[in-house]
Amino acid sequence: MLKFKHKSKNILCKTFRNTIGKVLVIAVGACMGVPTLFAQNQSSETLYPAAPDYEKIFVEINTDTSPYFYPKLFSRYREGDTTLNLEDYRHLYYGYSFSPDYQPLKIRAYSDSLAMVLSQNKDSLMLSPELFEQVERFCSLSLESEPFSMNFINFLTYIYQMSGKTDLAKRYSYQMRMIKQAILSSGTGVSDKSPWHVLYRSDMLDLLASLKARPSKRMYVTAQIEYFHLPVKNGDARGYYFNTGRIFTAPSQEGVKIEAAPPKRRFEFNPYQNPRSSRYIKDIKY
Repeated sequence: MLKFKHKSKNILCKTFRNTIGKVLVIAVGACMGVPTLFAQNQSSETLYPAAPDYEKIFVEINTDTSPYFYPKLFSRYREGDTTLNLEDYRHLYYGYSFSPDYQPLKIRAYSDSLAMVLSQNKDSLMLSPELFEQVERFCSLSLESEPFSMNFINFLTYIYQMSGKTDLAKRYSYQMRMIKQAILSSGTGVSDKSPWHVLYRSDMLDLLASLKARPSKRMYVTAQIEYFHLPVKNGDARGYYFNTGRIFTAPSQEGVKIEAAPPKRRFEFNPYQNPRSSRYIKDIKY
């Protein structure tokens, strides 16, 4: 059985580069505010929020008797198992950083193809039905290399719901909601001492969009901490902090050449705030 690599030494990266831009603002969460306290997990007795313990995660996902043994856990995720809980998703999301397939500094696969398809869209608010099949194909292919992208999962949720494939829509909406909760459980987000930990730079923008947070500027607090300032408070928060250190310290990032960032996206929409599509998503939660 192939084991994930592990490296305990921390390496700070001095240069940060933008990765590929999103083509979709993800759906707004079911709760308007940001949760500051998570229920106690019965299996691990962990009280959230809590930063990911990569040393512990590495041991648990590589122990075949562990409930978090990655091959089995990831297979359940791929099959759309909606019984996976928050602790499962924390091991899925953060454990993926030990996989050799985790390459957050490379340009997303099929990004050009997806952008080309989206450029054919005629409506600035909704995705044209005639593009569903092509967008579904490229998002599904993209999830092969980035399986926890809320952006691509959101696209699929929207397409399946609008196509009447409610079971698939619910499956993907559950995945997106739990990935979001896994990230939110890693910190409070309102302090540089308790930031949200992400594996991709795009996850920061996806999460902010899901919280209806519209930052006016971003800055680096340290080599690993980024801060997004909000001109208008989101609840009691004036801004949010993210820890992006794993992007540069994960084992699979040794010797990776950082690719140039693509041009800024020209097309985006939020189908879940569109009155013409809202009637189709009555039982989909985020």
